[in-house]
Amino acid sequence: MMNVLHVVRQFHPSVGGIERTVLALCTQLRRRGYECEVVTLNRLWNDPRPLPPTDSVDGLPVSRVPFVGGRRYFLAPGVLRRAAGHSIIHIHAIDFFVDFLAATRWRHRTPLVVSTHGGFFHTAWAMAAKRIYHHTITRLALTQAARVICTSAQDDRRFAPIVPARKRVTIGNGVEDAFFEVRKSVDPGLLLAVGRIAPHKRIDRVIDLLPEIRQKVPWARLVVVGPDGDGLRASLEARARARGVADAVTFAGTLAPRGLRAALGRAHVVLAPSEYEGFGIAVLEAMATGTPVIANGIEAHRELIESGVNGLLVDFADAGNALGAVVNALQLPPPDVAALGDQARAAAARFAWDRVVDQVEQVYRDTVAGG
Repeated sequence: MMNVLHVVRQFHPSVGGIERTVLALCTQLRRRGYECEVVTLNRLWNDPRPLPPTDSVDGLPVSRVPFVGGRRYFLAPGVLRRAAGHSIIHIHAIDFFVDFLAATRWRHRTPLVVSTHGGFFHTAWAMAAKRIYHHTITRLALTQAARVICTSAQDDRRFAPIVPARKRVTIGNGVEDAFFEVRKSVDPGLLLAVGRIAPHKRIDRVIDLLPEIRQKVPWARLVVVGPDGDGLRASLEARARARGVADAVTFAGTLAPRGLRAALGRAHVVLAPSEYEGFGIAVLEAMATGTPVIANGIEAHRELIESGVNGLLVDFADAGNALGAVVNALQLPPPDVAALGDQARAAAARFAWDRVVDQVEQVYRDTVAGG
């Protein structure tokens, strides 16, 4: 059976969409007999303390390498020491690891699989420079990849100009079975926003809406679940105080998987106001629990939600549009809320991990066969 090295810039104890996806994928592969190992950086973005060079997460071996730089770009050449001796190296996200392991493939000689996870286009910062880099350095690096897994149709369109069709395959992230097993016990008025607190997540827009939501639905309140990786919590708390809703906004921080599922089980509605997502795993997990989702109408969310059928798509930049959708959802009769949630759960079923791993396994087989 194959030995796959998974390379990802942040991993446990960091908690985020990519981190959780990599852990879940490795767990599923190991159940099927694969040997998996993770290589990651030895510090978290928001914590300067070095982590142990070796570790184990749920029995999964983890190696950590030192680096210089930061979130936007880093250098970690020590990854090369871990690169040889594997059937495949699977790199998760577009960053230094792609550039470096592609440039050194002549030395480690291990076939590369790359998952895009939205590339590096999550914010508008330096967008012109990002586009130039994408069409030059990233294009060149991906010539060394045996396969490129685009994690959404959006990514497939973005990478189509620089990666030939014969190398590309679109495979979304998976949802763990435990989310489908959640049984709803709705706490009326509970609005949940899930994900790392970051500028592009636009939690500020939900806080701005909350006073008007509470004029119509006085028992409405917002719980934000996710790590404060960018140090924005204090400013968002101040924003809530300024708008008179501090007592209706809770920042729950990072929750363990069981706690997250419990929160989703209680949620009346999940709000997803993000301006950009590579895939939208938080939306998908909420749908899998049978929770209605009101999401910003970005491309990643449009791939998951059919508005009015299994969720709602709105423009969170249009406060009136978003306000009406949230208030209407909170005022729906319980049977209608449940029906919308049932449709959401059914739509999420195509992303169950068993189906996703079947596709990833085929990519690995094709990679090894193609060399």
